[in-house]
Amino acid sequence: MPFSSLIGNERIKKLLGRLIGDGRLGQGLIFAGPRGVGKYQFALSLAQALNCERPAEGDACGRCAACQRISAAEHLDVRTVTPDGQFIKIAQTRELSLEAQFRPYEGRHRVIIVDDADRLRIEASNSILKTLEEPPELSLIVLVTSKPYALLETIRSRCQRINFGPLSATELENYLLAAGRPREKARLVARLARGSIGSAIGVDLDEYIEKRRLMMELAEALFVQRDTVRLIKAAEYLGKKIERDDFITHIDVLMTLLSDLFRLKVGGGAESIINLDVADRLSRAAESVTPESITAVVERLESVTLGMNRNLNRQIAMEAALII
Repeated sequence: MPFSSLIGNERIKKLLGRLIGDGRLGQGLIFAGPRGVGKYQFALSLAQALNCERPAEGDACGRCAACQRISAAEHLDVRTVTPDGQFIKIAQTRELSLEAQFRPYEGRHRVIIVDDADRLRIEASNSILKTLEEPPELSLIVLVTSKPYALLETIRSRCQRINFGPLSATELENYLLAAGRPREKARLVARLARGSIGSAIGVDLDEYIEKRRLMMELAEALFVQRDTVRLIKAAEYLGKKIERDDFITHIDVLMTLLSDLFRLKVGGGAESIINLDVADRLSRAAESVTPESITAVVERLESVTLGMNRNLNRQIAMEAALII
């Protein structure tokens, strides 16, 4: 899709359009930023803009045969390289380096996108480096990464780095509304996604709400009712009756609620919290806590999650974290 259809990072849209229009794009780019903010889609849109049959002001039309073929991963001059297992291997980069030497077959530019580029093995990195040192005029390599400093310094020095930022909650909410989500659900998902369009698309809201119901009851038992019996039962459920991955997601939900309680307690206001749909309930709970007590629980829960790599007894650890 064209840059104009992408969500967020307006500055980068203008920058890429200007670089394309002025012919100053170069042959090596690093798209760096948090996961899920659209870096890979921007790379595909860049490939479209460079090969579009009807470009306008540095952007693609999104409708011509070239744009459609790139969207369908069928264009002969646009290729994506992804990790083969844990790493991107030298056989993959040797092949792309060879392809980069040829003139475009059906378009104006050959574009090679290396996704998760921080997972390049050292030999594979050196293979790409040779191509970047003597870049073919009509070939472009785009390295997409959430960990730019994991790339070789020599690669970073030969590429123009473009830094992507997280999307705003408003941008995500508008995207979700346009996709047909009800407003209240769109608002919650937009805040849960924390700036990541990938997370916004992938979140299972029904599952989150069910986990939140349980964790909200736990938080109220901890701070409002101070119900030791319920806390022991909660520690048993979290420590013994659910699998490890499910335990971690429950704790993540609890941490989100504790973060909201802290914001409310220090005067952040309802609009500052993630779980806006239960703001009234959180506000009532916040009346019974202090910032220090919230911080203490968060620190104990962090110790439990860090200890997951050891063979700790989850139930006992949760009892120690919850029962003050």
